Order: sequence, then structure tokens, then C-alpha cells
Amino acid sequence: MDTRIRLVAAAEKLFGEHGLNGVTLKEITKEAGQKNESALHYHFGGKPKLVEAILRARVAVIDKRRVVLVDQLEREGRQDEPREIIWAAIEPLAGLLGSEEGARFVRFLAQAVGDPEVDMAAIAFDSQYDGIRRIGSMLDRTLEALPLEISRLRRRLLIEMLVLALASWSRRRPVDDHAGRMLFLDNLIDASVGFLTAPVSSDTLLSLKVAQQTSDSTTSAFQVKTGAASSS
Repeated sequence: MDTRIRLVAAAEKLFGEHGLNGVTLKEITKEAGQKNESALHYHFGGKPKLVEAILRARVAVIDKRRVVLVDQLEREGRQDEPREIIWAAIEPLAGLLGSEEGARFVRFLAQAVGDPEVDMAAIAFDSQYDGIRRIGSMLDRTLEALPLEISRLRRRLLIEMLVLALASWSRRRPVDDHAGRMLFLDNLIDASVGFLTAPVSSDTLLSLKVAQQTSDSTTSAFQVKTGAASSS
């Protein structure tokens, strides 16, 4: 096992046990069996890039399982059913709760969601992952009646809520509670479908209009300012 892989494995273990802010880089280096304390900085530059490396390594594996489920949906003609889409999206992650190592990663993931230095959305919506990309396309079609900005906001928020919910469940229940986990997961998927497909209220539409007007005004002011600077 090379140094980079050892550091990633050690960091995931310690972060999962003690939290992102409860572990020093020195402790990670020691856990990885590295005597050179500069090894972590050499390979990652610091904690944010190390956290991202852990996430991307795990997401790549999880997405392979998601691709299998998406293929199954398409074979069976269920690719336009919201509940089936959400099931294919979340099942590979929820399945990790069946082992101590997997549950530890889910708890680590929940910590990453709340860390301002970690761009979870960039990873969660990264089109390089085939399963993620295909799930996104399915949701685009299923939620086409919603304003695009509302659809995107709901999906981003749903990812954060799902991760936090799974992590919370893993802290309270043993990994071998399969029946309890399935009940929790089925109910969570039902709630997720309701969250994504709920009608948009007039209040939300008004807020969206105001937000868009504010954004347009800010962009125009910036363009005017930069244009004036360029011509001077």
C-alpha cells in the first residue's frame, strides 16, 4: 500500500472516530505509519484536500453500485418514477450502514457536509461519476414542472439532509439491525419524494423572483464597474 493510500485510510478512520476538528495532521501521519511528518503536506497540501481525497475515493466506489441500480431501473422501465430514482440514489450509501467501517464513513461524510472548507456539492453533482450524472438526468425530467432554481436548491438540500439523517441513525442503532434500517430507509425515501415533488408556494415563487432580480442587478453593476475600469 503506497503512502497516499495509507494516509487516506488513516484519516478516514480517525475523522470518523473523532471528527474533522478532533484530529491533528500529526496524528494522521502517525496512524498511517509514516515517520516523515511532511508526507501529508506533500501529497495533499492540507486537511481540505485530504478530506476531498477521502470523499472522492469513496464516492467512486459507491457510484459503481449506483450505476448497477440505474441500469436496473432502465431495464424495468422505472426510470421516471420519483421513488425509484431516489432509491437508486441513496441505497448505495445507506447500504454502508451494515458495517462498522461503512457507518464510520457515513458519520465522517456528515461532518464534511457541515465543514465550510469542503465543497460537498461539487462532489455530489460531479458529472464524472456515471451514476450521479444519470440520476441527475432522471430528476431533471421528473421535476421539469418545477422552476430550475427551485429544483436545484431542493436537490442540494436533500443531499445534506439525507447524509445527516443516515449518520444520526447509525449513531443510535447497531449495524446488524437490518429490519430497522430498512424501515428507516423506506420511510426516508418516502419523505424525500414528498420533499422534491411538493408544489411550489406563491411565497416561494415571489422569493425566487426577488432573488433573481437582486442577482441580475448585482451582475449588471459588476459588469458596469469592470467595464469602466477596463476603459480607463
